[in-house]
Amino acid sequence: MLNIQKLSSQAALAIGHLNTVVRHSKTSQYVSTIEDIVDAVRLLLFTSGTVDKTSIHVKHNCALRAHYRALTASLGRLILTAQLCTKNSAGELRKLLINANELLIAVQNFAQACQMAPISIADACPKLVQTDEDSTKETQFCDEHRPPSSLQEDVVEAIEACSLNVRETVQGICDRLQVDIQDTEPRQSLGTLLFSRFRYALNQVGQLLVLLDSMDCARFAGSASYHEVTARRQSLSDGIGQLFCYLQKMTEEDLPMEYIITEMSTAAKLVNESVRTISECISRQQPTVAGEPAVTSTRSSTTNTTLDSEQGTNAMPHVSKLADRVLTKTFGPSEAEDRKHNSTASLSSYSDESSVIENSTHDKGSGTSLSTASPDTYNREKLKRFFGGDVPETVTVEESPPCEEVPWFLKADYDPKELLFDVAGFVRGGTLKALTIRLTTHDKLDMNFISTFLLTYRSFCTSMELLSLLKERYQIQPPAELTDEELEIWRQKKLKLVRLRVFNVMKTWLEQYYNEDDVVILEPMLEFTHTVIRDTMSFSANQLERLIQKRQEAASQQRSLRKMVLTLPDPPEPILPRNLKNFRLLDIDPLELARQMTIMDFKLYNAVHPVECLDKAWSRDANSDKGKVAVNIRAAIDYCNHLTKWVAGSILGEHEIKKRLAQVKYWIQVAEKCRQLNNFNTCMAIISAFDNSSVGRLKRTWEMVGARTNTVLAQIRKLMGTDRNFNEYRAIIHSINPPCIPFLGIYLQDLTFIEDGNPNFLKSSNTMINFAKRAKTAEIIREIEQYQSTPYQFKPVEELQAFIMTSLQNTRDEDMLYQESLEIEPREREDEKITRLLQESGFL
Repeated sequence: MLNIQKLSSQAALAIGHLNTVVRHSKTSQYVSTIEDIVDAVRLLLFTSGTVDKTSIHVKHNCALRAHYRALTASLGRLILTAQLCTKNSAGELRKLLINANELLIAVQNFAQACQMAPISIADACPKLVQTDEDSTKETQFCDEHRPPSSLQEDVVEAIEACSLNVRETVQGICDRLQVDIQDTEPRQSLGTLLFSRFRYALNQVGQLLVLLDSMDCARFAGSASYHEVTARRQSLSDGIGQLFCYLQKMTEEDLPMEYIITEMSTAAKLVNESVRTISECISRQQPTVAGEPAVTSTRSSTTNTTLDSEQGTNAMPHVSKLADRVLTKTFGPSEAEDRKHNSTASLSSYSDESSVIENSTHDKGSGTSLSTASPDTYNREKLKRFFGGDVPETVTVEESPPCEEVPWFLKADYDPKELLFDVAGFVRGGTLKALTIRLTTHDKLDMNFISTFLLTYRSFCTSMELLSLLKERYQIQPPAELTDEELEIWRQKKLKLVRLRVFNVMKTWLEQYYNEDDVVILEPMLEFTHTVIRDTMSFSANQLERLIQKRQEAASQQRSLRKMVLTLPDPPEPILPRNLKNFRLLDIDPLELARQMTIMDFKLYNAVHPVECLDKAWSRDANSDKGKVAVNIRAAIDYCNHLTKWVAGSILGEHEIKKRLAQVKYWIQVAEKCRQLNNFNTCMAIISAFDNSSVGRLKRTWEMVGARTNTVLAQIRKLMGTDRNFNEYRAIIHSINPPCIPFLGIYLQDLTFIEDGNPNFLKSSNTMINFAKRAKTAEIIREIEQYQSTPYQFKPVEELQAFIMTSLQNTRDEDMLYQESLEIEPREREDEKITRLLQESGFL
């Protein structure tokens, strides 16, 4: 009879065996031991009815849900760490053991939560069924949930769209690697940039696998195409696994960059070939299943693949196969790639959710390839894009010509004069219509352009205007003079792709760039989905309708959609004063005060929305239309101002110099603790109080501060100093791992410079939107969002936070503070100062 104790004990024994194997360096047993751990955890989840995150136990039990997330995240981290243990280095093995111990704790906590629920354990054993009879047999757990869908035309189109997106994104990674051969960009920065594109490709691969799993393949199960798709799915997983492993290794300075580039290019080629073959096989089978005209795969003709044609050797076959087999066995094929993505966010040294990766000015735009420019030219263009200013008309270039002549009816639907590019191929400016066409163009996928457009479009048009343009774009009409053959080519190579692009833009808009004010677009978009998109792409319409309805439900209940949050370890226990009912400021431990202020500060920082960063909305009249949107930035600014006044007031409130000195030392300790917690915003607010005229003039007090305290303060001042535009701070903020609260004032300063130093329209025309300006703004917004995705794991203490709030609300203004400063240390002439010093030293 199975019970929770036996199941958790089996998992614990498997983890203990892994510890033994690692300590004795039995490399050959790593894979089998990891599989034993996965089997034990899988059995625990299966028999407790929690193998699916949507199960009733997980959905309705908050405590169990938290431990379920911790368990699955720990398992994912362990698997991916095992991928990297290829050289048996001490650091890699130590990380593997740490992750194994974390998994053991997560298993124990999950088991306890199951007992508390309580959850009855099913006395059943899952069976493995054969899915293929050839020599390479695969096994999987039976999935009784999802009814298969027929191979409809819109499903084929969705598969082809995912295929195209994966290949174009992977090709972008390869192009960037070729640029790096002549570039001097730091390896960590390059890895961060490439990780952004890899995450998007991984998301598209996950969607592709979901589509493949949802299809009814019974009618062609025995065909050669079916076996080819099965084999290519495995090679796709191998390629993605290899690509991820070498992305992780990019920060290892002992590995030659040429070796990493070669291996990543080989893995990218494997991914591209696998995806292309899967798409073509599915397209060939579509007419025999659905009984409709054949849908020719046209995506491959739109991308010029430049990868080497030679098949590279699989440098890490056991690693990539382990990742695919273990993740798929644990969570099912539809969720395996998502688990890879989520675990990647916690393993990587780069942040997850909106990252600084995409703001890199090295991102490849459309048009002229960066690899065709000389390094000197490329570096000059980086400076131009950073400092602003229009590129002279004489050097403005159009998109690079294709290798083959494109028929006139497949070219862009805008006049070439309506869209301008700079010498590096980035969009410099254009009319609103041309920019929207570029957003949904059929022949290119520019993810950086799409992200920049959706982040900043509110600065040059309304949401309703954008929706109208997208609806118009979806319903484009063919030129009247086309022949029947040309019309069919136009439909296959342009109309279908444009519609897929419009659908993806709408979906991305609602998922990632939606703002509360966009509620006005939901009803028109839903109606358009019902009446137009459903008639042409029923499969896609279902997804869009569900997403719109979720947004409508959230708007009616005045809440936001839940975001994925990283599962973090248990927070440290708070350091409490002896008497929580009656305490003073100095009774609070400096570390705990820093923690509580960090909780409050992060809540304010996390609430900032991208729309608040446009058009200097925070500096507008709070009652104006533009000023109303920046309520969260204003709240963060007020917090810093009140905190600075609180620090100054607490120092000036002490009339005895020894007590005043104690206050100064205490706040320096708090500032240092904030710096150690990566809370640079609160740290800056505290040291700003020391530079305040009312506190800075207290010479007698500062003369008594000890050398050690002065050294700590000098280090903080040096870090947060304004020298060379906060050069030292900017360097460290880009090298640390979240959680982090950056100094918001620097971002607002940069946004102000961009807004004031660049016109909204190009000088050549008042209808040509200055998109280069929006690209600079988007870089800052992405960096702000980067640090919003990882919260701090501290326990709030209500009594301490109430004390902080009361202190912030009871601050005094600058005039009152200065008067107090004059009272405790009056101005004195030089002779009076000399006399005082002699008296204090005992000479008089």
